[in-house]
Amino acid sequence: MIAWKGLSVANQLRLLYLLVICCTAAWLPVFADDLKSRGFSGIEIAMIINITPVTMFAIQPIYGFIADPIGFRKCMLVSTLLAAVSFLAYLKWDSFTGMVLITICMSVFYNGIQPTLDSLTLELTETSASFNYGSIRAAGAVGWAATGIVTGYFIDQVDTRVIYFFSAGSLAVAFLVSLWLPRSISRAPKRNPSIFKSIRNLSDKKLLFFLLIVVAVSACVTTIWNFYSIYMKENGASASLVGVGLSLQGLFEIPFFFYSVRILKRLGMKWTLLVCIGASALRMLLYSIVDVLEWAIGIDVLHGLSWSLFWVVCVEYTNLLVRAELRATGQSLLYAAYFGIGAVLGNFWTGYLYEAHLRISSIFFINAIVVAVVCVFAAIFIRESSADLEPAH
Repeated sequence: MIAWKGLSVANQLRLLYLLVICCTAAWLPVFADDLKSRGFSGIEIAMIINITPVTMFAIQPIYGFIADPIGFRKCMLVSTLLAAVSFLAYLKWDSFTGMVLITICMSVFYNGIQPTLDSLTLELTETSASFNYGSIRAAGAVGWAATGIVTGYFIDQVDTRVIYFFSAGSLAVAFLVSLWLPRSISRAPKRNPSIFKSIRNLSDKKLLFFLLIVVAVSACVTTIWNFYSIYMKENGASASLVGVGLSLQGLFEIPFFFYSVRILKRLGMKWTLLVCIGASALRMLLYSIVDVLEWAIGIDVLHGLSWSLFWVVCVEYTNLLVRAELRATGQSLLYAAYFGIGAVLGNFWTGYLYEAHLRISSIFFINAIVVAVVCVFAAIFIRESSADLEPAH
């Protein structure tokens, strides 16, 4: 533990990203699968899964309010510790009411962790030309890659509930790492206004149109995030093979996070965005027509484009479209669009179609068409000026 004191702030953030994404990789892709194994219906699964994005709307202003007096370091300590305890509670109850209450409790603390890390990272990018969001966020991809294979193996050996041990353990270690955060960066993150107040503060039509695109893409690719395990098992995969696929996704993220700034400078914001949206449509189309597991895993090579590079361009483009004094507001809206509204719509959409006895592969086909249409609209209506060609960081 003492050795952590010798880490630079950047490396401490990398370690925290790795641990937090390890937690996410353990539970998020398999959560719906675990709920299905407990006997919940498609609509019930969608309702439970949607608690996490819905709670985000309430948590942002509350988290900002309490962060001011207690500071960044204490926020990390409280959030990681109590979220870890919440994950362990999933092992105790099986009823619908119990799962709802546990998920609410978990989401209250889990939702505040990554936005805080993102806010701190973006602030640090302002102080060093060699420091960029993608290079720090890449550590999370390593965590995703490492977790998939390990959890998949233990799910086969035990059952899906082992995901909660891994999530709790990752956040417990993150709690210990947070103890050694230097007090010089322990100040509270900028307070985020409520989502509705943020919208009133922004009248830029370019930003609002861009956020609508983000919502549409998120609503469709949420099926990948939350129902990938069910899709693979529909095609005969074991939990171990699902884990291999998830780990490959993490590996494919790493180069795109590292080289995101170069790609953005080379292609510009608009064309990078179109390539990423197109990759999402192609990925889901291929999922829908492939019935050979090895090929399905090969499709995950598109994950680096459809998620990693897509998220970096979203963060950078949002920063570019808002005034400097409204950057925190812009990022709040971006998180609300992708992880909030888009995820809620996508979970209910997928849950409804799954309840109607459509296979996940068929849902992927429908979503691929929707994302392809979104890509065409983005190509027509997003105008790229000379100021949009390079990222802010």
